[in-house]
Amino acid sequence: MIGNYRMRPAALKDWPDIVALDQEIFGAYGAQEEPAIIRSRLLTFPPGCAVLEGERGGGRPFIAGYLTTEKWAELREPVLDEDPRESHRPDGRVLCITTLAVAPGCQNQGLGVRLLDRAVSIARQEGCAQIILETAHAERFYLRHRFRPAGVRTERGIRMAIMLLDLTDRGSSGP
Repeated sequence: MIGNYRMRPAALKDWPDIVALDQEIFGAYGAQEEPAIIRSRLLTFPPGCAVLEGERGGGRPFIAGYLTTEKWAELREPVLDEDPRESHRPDGRVLCITTLAVAPGCQNQGLGVRLLDRAVSIARQEGCAQIILETAHAERFYLRHRFRPAGVRTERGIRMAIMLLDLTDRGSSGP
């Protein structure tokens, strides 16, 4: 466990904790996703999901952050609550980061970078040429890690910046 957090594949047993964290982080401004969609992500593309697990007093584990992704056949805008059973393509060449989140009490410790590094690793292992995501509040974070703006959209009254990383660019050896 590096920095008291261990990266591991997400499992279905993590679903309730991931849903709670999703609600805590994104519910404050209305961008939380349906629990059934989060569950479907864990089941549809398990290699694309990871958690950062920490320990509380007494050695009790907790999820400090998580990552969910899916693969798409072509580049397009992300959509909240999209069911990966319909959108995920096992042979896709675009990795969509559907969620990358770090618990409020665990932020500013490099955990987001670790999750982003994991997403880049997944994309490369899966033969993806691009990574796309949308963000309401972390645009500067992604810009610092070689993503470029690819558009803006509004959903549920929330402004979402669409960010893109082209893994075929010579300068994109990683975030």
